[in-house]
Amino acid sequence: MEKQKNRVTVEIMGEEYTIKGSGLPRSMEQAARHLDGLMRSLAEKDPSLSGYRLAILAAINLAEELLKLKGGYPRYAGEERERDEEDELV
Repeated sequence: MEKQKNRVTVEIMGEEYTIKGSGLPRSMEQAARHLDGLMRSLAEKDPSLSGYRLAILAAINLAEELLKLKGGYPRYAGEERERDEEDELV
């Protein structure tokens, strides 16, 4: 039985995206606000960056945050999560 997917529309860097996933709608919205804030902060530091480069830099920053958090929790050490139930852009 497939888990029900929630769908929310968020705005990131002035563009709307519909996100579909198993997370709570408010969690997905919070994640989008966090990403938007990070991308806007990066854009302020270097206005010449394209949207694509901003997205890559934001992804690297978020991956670094995640790895630091996982490092603090031994349960996640070396664990690879399945991505088939993760949120996705529609």
